[in-house]
Amino acid sequence: MIKVGGLCKVNPELMAFIFAAVSKDTPAEGALLSVMMLPVTLRCYSCGKISAREDSELLCPLCGSKNVQIISGQELSIEALEVEGNIFNHE
Repeated sequence: MIKVGGLCKVNPELMAFIFAAVSKDTPAEGALLSVMMLPVTLRCYSCGKISAREDSELLCPLCGSKNVQIISGQELSIEALEVEGNIFNHE
């Protein structure tokens, strides 16, 4: 599973399609790619609140201030990797 923050502008369907294409004729062919989209979380210095946004607009959704800090939403990480069999050999 890959976790992607909302500010990364990733299309999960397109990412899965590309993964299927580049994994063809490799040990990863047929593997499923799961993408979890994470919301953008902001700390507002004007109203003092922490809130999440579903879009990528960097305004406080509560008071509309631009005086915000990005807490999360820029992530791009592999959260889990599940492997069956003995595909990888470290020798």
